[in-house]
Amino acid sequence: MSNPLERVVAQKKEAIEAVMEMFERGAEVLASAVGEMSPLFEAAAPVLKLVLNNVESKEVIYVKDQFLVVRSKLDVLSSQLQDIDSEIRRRRLDTQFFSVEENLRNQFRKYIDILEAKPEYKEVKKRLFLEHFFITGGEKNLCVLYDAVLGNSTFGEPILDVVEQYEARNRRVLEDFCVRLKELLCLGIIALLGYCFLTLGEEAEQAKIQEWSTKIQEIEMKMKEKIKKCVHSFPEQAELDIKRLVKEREDGNLQETAKELLDFLVKKYDWVSWSIRVVSNLGKIRNLRAGQNFQCVAGQSYFEVSQGNDVNLVVSFCSAPQPVPNESIKQMMEGPARKGDAKAVVELLEEQLAGFLVHAISRHKESFAVSSFPEECHYWDKHKNVNVCVHAEEI
Repeated sequence: MSNPLERVVAQKKEAIEAVMEMFERGAEVLASAVGEMSPLFEAAAPVLKLVLNNVESKEVIYVKDQFLVVRSKLDVLSSQLQDIDSEIRRRRLDTQFFSVEENLRNQFRKYIDILEAKPEYKEVKKRLFLEHFFITGGEKNLCVLYDAVLGNSTFGEPILDVVEQYEARNRRVLEDFCVRLKELLCLGIIALLGYCFLTLGEEAEQAKIQEWSTKIQEIEMKMKEKIKKCVHSFPEQAELDIKRLVKEREDGNLQETAKELLDFLVKKYDWVSWSIRVVSNLGKIRNLRAGQNFQCVAGQSYFEVSQGNDVNLVVSFCSAPQPVPNESIKQMMEGPARKGDAKAVVELLEEQLAGFLVHAISRHKESFAVSSFPEECHYWDKHKNVNVCVHAEEI
């Protein structure tokens, strides 16, 4: 390996492998990563020069293959991301966003054409790349994408805000969209650095690496901040979601409705454990016996939703569930709390269960629970006067 450029590419291989490993770890890791992408696009110019000099080492082939992996990942669009594309078009942002996306993809495609060309066609492919890069706006496409994420006035409405609003603060969809933008930026920067190297030389290429390494970190910080906001606001958004869904299912079977609501929560907020208790009337006499204080909750990690006049749903949650002391609860419920009403039971259990949410419901009401908590982290049982639910509080 006498060629200095070959050594440069070989030295970058390990760092590129780390980037590609991050791609394989999924959207949650990649979307929130900051400053990890640069090894991939830093190899763009050295690889291009080696190819133009007809050097085909295993390192060059490896880097080229990784570029193609990134492109293939970008080509896979989930149905939810297709819906977001439709929303971007509806808001008339598409004249900028989609033309930029197409230009960046095509600039990268022309760059790859050089890497894949036979020796006798490489100069032709190089000329076509330089012409196409210039005709399609050059670096301006990356600048528009940068403005789109940071919310600069040239683009209009910040594109991450569009996604957040349209998907009702859906963390996973936002992460997928952020990854898509990162992949697109990566392809665009690879093409830009190749162009700079071919037209302006190594010094200009190095200056662009510094400039876009800084800019992409700004973009990544914005993405990380937006995702973090989504994660922290999940209780508020989940309550809005459940109220909407309950309204849509007012006449549905209670058991089926509760299961559908739980499935929805588990899918959208998959990093959280959920418990839903459904409380309904058992007739006028039992309702009178239950009284106004037919249930009591101690804790903060819950919200209530009414379904008509007769049904009440209590939805509680925890993103770090802990094992529940089942035996201690049963001993309390068979001892001092045995004859207590909902309020008395909760007060007694609350004293013994610091850090746990406690919910007691009168047996004069019909109640059942559905849960996504691990079995050892969720207590739900029927006792003499009340049904009791216990799980760890959200920290």
